[in-house]
Amino acid sequence: MRGLPRIVKTWIGSLREDASHLRVLTGVRGWAALWVFMYHAWSYAKHPPLKAELFGWTLDLTPFFSMGIAGVTIFFVLSGFLLATPFAQWQAGLRRRPPLDRYYLRRVLRVFPAYYVQLAILLAVAAWVPGQPGMEDVGTLFRHLLMLFMPPPLGAYPINGVWWTLPIEFGFYLVLPFLAFLLTPWRAVWLLFGCLAVMCLWRHGVVVHLADAPMQMRVSAAYQLPGSMDAFGMGMLAAVLNANRVHLPPWLLPPARGGLLGLLGIALVLAAIYWLPDRRAEYWNDNLIFYTWTPALSLGIAAVLLAGVGGNGAVQKLFGNRTMVFLGLVSYSLYLWHLPVLTWLVAASWYPSLTGGQLAWLLALALPVTLAISMVSYLGVERPFMRLRRNERAA
Repeated sequence: MRGLPRIVKTWIGSLREDASHLRVLTGVRGWAALWVFMYHAWSYAKHPPLKAELFGWTLDLTPFFSMGIAGVTIFFVLSGFLLATPFAQWQAGLRRRPPLDRYYLRRVLRVFPAYYVQLAILLAVAAWVPGQPGMEDVGTLFRHLLMLFMPPPLGAYPINGVWWTLPIEFGFYLVLPFLAFLLTPWRAVWLLFGCLAVMCLWRHGVVVHLADAPMQMRVSAAYQLPGSMDAFGMGMLAAVLNANRVHLPPWLLPPARGGLLGLLGIALVLAAIYWLPDRRAEYWNDNLIFYTWTPALSLGIAAVLLAGVGGNGAVQKLFGNRTMVFLGLVSYSLYLWHLPVLTWLVAASWYPSLTGGQLAWLLALALPVTLAISMVSYLGVERPFMRLRRNERAA
């Protein structure tokens, strides 16, 4: 780093992972954000087939890119695991009960500052650049300020397409403390069953009552918090198992260092990725896959998390390396900014003149720009509020 200005050295140094976070979980979060980015880049490239010859075999990577929306499910499972862990440890007698006032304040400071800064920037861009999405009226602005991203008339469609997941996450933050008494080994089983039942009932109601609605409305409605409780439930169950790991029988939670748990989790995630594309037409027809795909995917993700925090070497190498940890640190800003960057890039006047594979160009051009913006957002917005959260906790 010789020759670099001091301020640049300081910024790079500040990107080191906080000691209070496990590297593997930070890396999983980074992979989730990167996967969503890859999916949207593939979509903007007009869904090209991606096949490669490898040792005489045809490797089809198209499902891998087309299922990048699974990164959102990773976020949900990871939130269930991380946020339920202190409550599960409290129930296991390993710590004091987390104070709810500090819990809610930290959740607000984690989500809203970076979102509000981006909202202000996008509104400023819309005011100066013709054709950019803005606010139709004061009511739409009010709904954006409160993150009411659900089908009208109660909510509004966000001007940044990825924002629709934010109120789902924040809704779980609000609900979690009321579920804390269930975060014991045997109660957690009933909690998971309850989450799965709520998910099934909610999604069934959506496909029945919104059968003729536009796809955007059905997707937004089906995956509101009740319809996503399977993912959060798997994360909460994993938190309970991890908090009580030493008291559980080996058959229930095998030693992660052996590698089997991590391999099974990764295999289940890959199976889910390649299972859905061939049956996509059935998904919104109230078919069994509509109710089983995200639970299967979430179960695989939960197994990967348990293996990673338990010391599984393969999982730690995949997600605990420097690249994944870096992406994990800036993952929230990466998630927020990648879609506007892709949109602006594709709309640029010089973009149609590019020759060759559109996906390769999008990945090569959009990723560095998105990462640069994400670093600024992380260092200038997210990190100061993280320090404020720590100062408030120390007080």
